[in-house]
Amino acid sequence: MGVSPPALSTDKGAIFQLLLTVCGNMALARQAVTHGFQHVLHRKKLENPRVQYNLRRNGNYKRRKVCRERKRDYRIGEYFLFKHGVIQEMKFLNILATGFFSFAVQAAVPSNSNTEAKLAQIKELLTPQLSVNATIVFPKSEKWYDVTHRAAAPRVNPGYLAVVDVATEDDVVNTIKVANEIGVPFLAVTGTHGWTDDISKIQDGIQIRMRGLNHVGLGPNNDTAYAGGGVIQYEVVQALFPYGKQAVHGLCECVSIMGPLLGGGHSVLQGAHGFAADNLVSAKVALHDGTVVTASATENEDLFWGLRGAGHNLGIVLEFEIKAYDIHPDPWTFMTLVYEADKIEDYFEAWNKLEDTIADPGLVVMNGYYRNLPEINAEKPVLVMDLIYQGYNTAAPQYIEAYRAIGPIHEETITDIYWNKLFDVTNFGRDDRVCVPSQNWAGYVNSIVRWDPASMRESYNIFADLVAIEAYNTSTFIFESYGRKGVRDFPDGLNAVPPEERNKHNMLAAFLFWSGDNETELAVAREFGERLQVASRNGEIAHSYVNYAIGGEELPQVYGRDVNRLEKLQVIKTKFDPYNKFGFYASLAGP
Repeated sequence: MGVSPPALSTDKGAIFQLLLTVCGNMALARQAVTHGFQHVLHRKKLENPRVQYNLRRNGNYKRRKVCRERKRDYRIGEYFLFKHGVIQEMKFLNILATGFFSFAVQAAVPSNSNTEAKLAQIKELLTPQLSVNATIVFPKSEKWYDVTHRAAAPRVNPGYLAVVDVATEDDVVNTIKVANEIGVPFLAVTGTHGWTDDISKIQDGIQIRMRGLNHVGLGPNNDTAYAGGGVIQYEVVQALFPYGKQAVHGLCECVSIMGPLLGGGHSVLQGAHGFAADNLVSAKVALHDGTVVTASATENEDLFWGLRGAGHNLGIVLEFEIKAYDIHPDPWTFMTLVYEADKIEDYFEAWNKLEDTIADPGLVVMNGYYRNLPEINAEKPVLVMDLIYQGYNTAAPQYIEAYRAIGPIHEETITDIYWNKLFDVTNFGRDDRVCVPSQNWAGYVNSIVRWDPASMRESYNIFADLVAIEAYNTSTFIFESYGRKGVRDFPDGLNAVPPEERNKHNMLAAFLFWSGDNETELAVAREFGERLQVASRNGEIAHSYVNYAIGGEELPQVYGRDVNRLEKLQVIKTKFDPYNKFGFYASLAGP
């Protein structure tokens, strides 16, 4: 079914009526307008679209930017309608010299009979097996965007026939069984914060949305906490805080507890208590065929070992028990020091010296980065150190003295921060940049033992070239250390967290942000990301934290280079997921 070409109009009402015709759905039409289609119809003609701007050859950013931005506006609208099943194929907006638009849309009736059959099977077979509060959401639903938008999109672009918003553990089990029966892949999500390219490998699948399993409670002795597999960090913090308790988990309030834990789980508490994975007591797990088992130190010990470090490969955690600790009454402090780029060598030499002389700094988190801060320097990126520390028994005074001696150009300090507010104050809250969905986000990462100032200088120069391009000017290059002693107190063989993760405690990540789905921009981002990754590696053997990995890494790079450990992991994978149903996140079964 086609839509007749309209004349160019600048009337919003006319545009909306056009979109309503295309969408066949008023809510989708409104959302399409919101997501950029009005820009499509209002834009003047492009400069000659045949002109190719080769970024690497001539660096002509301004001319390329004009072309890029105008293309991006109509691609946003195209992408929105395509993702929501409104259109199946689209060649939109051939811009003629007269300034009029030639418009062709193939509208919303899917033509793939196999897809139609799968949708019908999902509805027929699964609906009767779900609990009363569970729902199945299909692409033409007004709720589709709400249940599928995610971090790192549209670069990360999984494809779903349906989303099952579960309310009970049985909903998860029955969804797995129906998906297997009709031959459809599935992926469980909670925070949808992962950015590995592997997630895009699921197409024509079922998303199992776990957020309905979000209960939290203390164990009978108040030294453990129980939670559902769909709980996010904010919920755990707020639930335990009134009881004076805390758990070891990641930093971002919007991220799940289990997602980071399954890959190890760095934490502001790791200097005292180890990784999140080191604190898992037990887990109830749905396996590839819907079988539910318990994994702990006394049940399915091999599964328990693998879950803690390579757990994305092995099953869906329905419920888990994790250690709970008393919250120390001393509040936290958040200190920010900003430097010009001429301090890079001094900055990293000071970091090395502090680590050489202080074996256990206590709960001191170092979170540094390069970033554009135009209010401080409008010409080039600056160097920042965020110190996050709790007030008791730490080496924070030595760190502060060392970094003040370097000569910051700006300093801010926030004191008296209590645990239930820490992540919001330190820019990891639910409303902060790290929790905004539907923006491209790619991480190119390394874990290293020691800083090399010369490598970090080279990295800065590459990064400065990147953020001089407007499309990427909000990107950040981070370097962080969450603590050493606590993670090294646990033996290497405790779980599947690789020894490299415990010993290479300094992490670097080029976090690249940009908008839209332009393939040229994606290619530029990948090129710069890979250059930054190589430059910052300091000649060390490559290791990447699996939760930060971009995808495509060889298994030893993310799971460790000990051959016996890798073989053990693959034996566990074969035993508990023989058909690689859980193969959409750094799969142990390979590409």
